[in-house]
Amino acid sequence: MRLSTRLALLAAVALIPMVIFSGIALEKLLDAHREEAIRGMQETARATSLIIDRELKSAQSALRVLATSPYLSEENWKKFYDQAKVANVPGGAWIVLYNEDGSQVVNTRLPFGSVLASRPDPHEIAEIIQKGEPHISDLSWGPRAKAYVIFVDLPIYLPGGKRYVLSQAFYADHFNVAFAGRGIPSTWVTGIFDRKGITIARSRDPGTLIGKPAKPELTEIISTGKDGTLRHITRDGLDVYDVITHSELAGWALGIGAPAAEINSAIWRAIYIALGGLFAALLLAGLAAAFVGRGLLNSISAAAQSAAALWKREEIPPRPSSGIIEVDEMHAAIREAAVVLVKEQQARTLAESEREQLLLREKAARKQAETESKAKDEFLAMLGHELRNPLSAITSAISLLEMENVSPAIIARAKNVMRRQTDHLASIIDDLLDLSRVMSGKIRLNRHALELSGVVTSCIETFRTAGRFSHQNISVHAEPATIHGDTTRIEQIICNLIDNAIKYTPEGGSIGIDVRAQGNEAVLTVKDTGIGISADLLPMIFEVFVQGENTLERAKGGMGIGLSLVSRLVELHGGRISAESEGTGKGSTFTVRFPLFESATQADNRSPVEPDDRKYTILLVEDQEDGRELMAMLLQSQGHHVLQAANGTQALQLAAEYQPDFAVMDIGLPGMDGYELARRLRSDVHTSAIRLIALTGYGLQEDRYRALDAGFDLHLAKPLKYEELKRFFNSEATV
Repeated sequence: MRLSTRLALLAAVALIPMVIFSGIALEKLLDAHREEAIRGMQETARATSLIIDRELKSAQSALRVLATSPYLSEENWKKFYDQAKVANVPGGAWIVLYNEDGSQVVNTRLPFGSVLASRPDPHEIAEIIQKGEPHISDLSWGPRAKAYVIFVDLPIYLPGGKRYVLSQAFYADHFNVAFAGRGIPSTWVTGIFDRKGITIARSRDPGTLIGKPAKPELTEIISTGKDGTLRHITRDGLDVYDVITHSELAGWALGIGAPAAEINSAIWRAIYIALGGLFAALLLAGLAAAFVGRGLLNSISAAAQSAAALWKREEIPPRPSSGIIEVDEMHAAIREAAVVLVKEQQARTLAESEREQLLLREKAARKQAETESKAKDEFLAMLGHELRNPLSAITSAISLLEMENVSPAIIARAKNVMRRQTDHLASIIDDLLDLSRVMSGKIRLNRHALELSGVVTSCIETFRTAGRFSHQNISVHAEPATIHGDTTRIEQIICNLIDNAIKYTPEGGSIGIDVRAQGNEAVLTVKDTGIGISADLLPMIFEVFVQGENTLERAKGGMGIGLSLVSRLVELHGGRISAESEGTGKGSTFTVRFPLFESATQADNRSPVEPDDRKYTILLVEDQEDGRELMAMLLQSQGHHVLQAANGTQALQLAAEYQPDFAVMDIGLPGMDGYELARRLRSDVHTSAIRLIALTGYGLQEDRYRALDAGFDLHLAKPLKYEELKRFFNSEATV
């Protein structure tokens, strides 16, 4: 037997358990699907049965009302006839009044005074009067009506001793109302049967089957009075699953049959797919066996050639790799033997080859070192440039503020420059730290159900408030799309993309922002008509520190890390990002795709609480004097009373004496650090209620957790913006 044949058999044997267990799983799936479908049919049958009972109860109620008529005691049959005529239920029903002997006294189906016949089953009248209970008949043939009818009977006992039976008669087709508007598929067969198994109504071919007995297998279940399920062939020749339920009021049976082919069709499709997959697996196994077998045969043939070369003492045979350890060891043994035999002949060539390899490796290493050195120098130069620019602007602004006789407009402009450049410095540092955390795997996401369109709207409003949209035409389309994300990081992604679009779109250009749900993804698109991306830069637009002449960010003074950070944050959220551009000057499109969060709940629609601008007593703990003084001045300018402490000991004394509302504390304090200070404040009953805010240059997620564990209510990273503190103050004021 050939090796390839053996491998094919081995693959087939390995697939046998998969075939067996797949068959078992498919069988269980078929049973589960069938049971689920039958449960649905049972629910439909019970609901339809309730409709029948409702019709019968309505008829009984009408009879009870009519039984109280004074015309019965007076035997004023004309008046009673007129009253009963008015009480008739529309849709083919009529009222009949019977004597004890079964003769009719009043029949609203005929004109008053007509000759009336006795009831087809007069003995039933006597039984109804004797039992004294409401009665619902089985299906019977009405000779005068020349149709199948149903009677709802009510015995009446008058004070004078006379006894009657008041009945409401229905044509059998009246009960077709149970099928109408029920949403029952037209392919299903539905029938109503009396207690004897006689067909009262049927959704298909009623004309020929009304009044006929049900099939024996159905009659057997109907006669028991219990609900049941069976599979059988209908009189129409359909193979159906039948569900039988009974009316609690009449004792009739309701049957709903669904075609077996319809129930099983979905499962059979799955079976066909599974069989196709199994066949494909067998085919692939055969191909794999043939491929591996060919590799083995080639390896064995190569070994034979190597042995022949060894015998003839020719050049050293090659050492092919077959992926099979034993075969490779055989090749190695042959080759080692050849090396021993031709060692002297090949020694010089081997040495020369080694020297060449060393030279090539040395050149490659030198080139790599030069490249890395150049990249380091370029990055340091770029970083210095990016840091000096805002520092230069801040220094100039400070010089302006120190000058005398400077106009208020210039002072305001200088302040705006300082604020903007400080924000720019913070952004550079944050981007560097964030990228470092992402690349080292130290970043943690606080993910929850997040409405992407809401975050986009918030970011756009921030840019609009800052006046960033004053030179471009902005269009926004935001549809609801819930994702599982970290609010801060998602805002970082969106703001980076919008900031890039603004930065690289000239005045008068257009920027389009679109959010929508597509399939199982939330899609964010930021499209602009700006300077575009060249074809050679596009493939590496998301790489870190791309060379200056190829980097889009560098063209506008950026550091080349923004898009790289965005790309990695998107990947951490399980999403993906892509960039498109037709070339330089033709705009660009960035598309971000996040998985939709299926189990996300609807956002809280409560109205936001109005901010509360209360004035508070605030304890400011900072060992750096300039920073403390400036922060104190800022808080005092907003009307707050500020207590200043340079270390933990002073802070404990001031907190115990004044019991401030809030304490803003640096972590890196001399002697007693901020964590220990927070723990002491929390442990003292007089200061435990103070709301503690950690202010630190350490911004890692671990630092936040450590601050919260020490008792802080909020962790903020330097440089601090007063708006962040104000939001916390206001949120605490509404608790």
